[in-house]
Amino acid sequence: MRGRKNRLGLLQYREVMEMYVVFFAVGVGFILISIVLDTLLNLEGIAASFLQPKLIAIFLTVTGGLGLILSPRLAGLASGIIFAISALSGLFIAGLLYRLIIVPLQKAQNTSTFDKQDTIGTKAEVISLIPQGGYGKIRYSISGSYVTGPAKSEDGDEIRNGEHVYIWHVEDGTYYVRKKADVMEVLQHINSEREGEG
Repeated sequence: MRGRKNRLGLLQYREVMEMYVVFFAVGVGFILISIVLDTLLNLEGIAASFLQPKLIAIFLTVTGGLGLILSPRLAGLASGIIFAISALSGLFIAGLLYRLIIVPLQKAQNTSTFDKQDTIGTKAEVISLIPQGGYGKIRYSISGSYVTGPAKSEDGDEIRNGEHVYIWHVEDGTYYVRKKADVMEVLQHINSEREGEG
């Protein structure tokens, strides 16, 4: 009877260990797949949820890995208790990563993105000569960050390095700028651009 009980315990132990190996392998595979898909696809809809593929993968990996580590060391404990400890640890680690890494990164990404059309009327500095009828480069500050981009003179005149200009409009990623702009003229231009979009 005792030998049968030991065999039954050994079978349960093997099944539990296999389950942890599967959790761990699926978690690692899921992490690799989600990294590849994340670089190939833009999954912004999924990013809004706490049920992101990376978090699920981390939960599975931690649960499986900790189960593999704890099962041989705590063989006297019931497998359900070891699973509960492993699963709670997986939830805790996934939650920590979500709260301390993913949420701050999403907030930083949302504050650093802007629409180039919103820069119309912004003062900028020429950092690379804009030749007559040609292209140069400007730099301006938005949300505390400096942004550079290709620029062309709105009226076709040459604009030298260090001169301050105003962004007049943006077309195909190129900023069209003017040397001087009356504030009222800029406001009227911005309003006409917005009315043209609507």
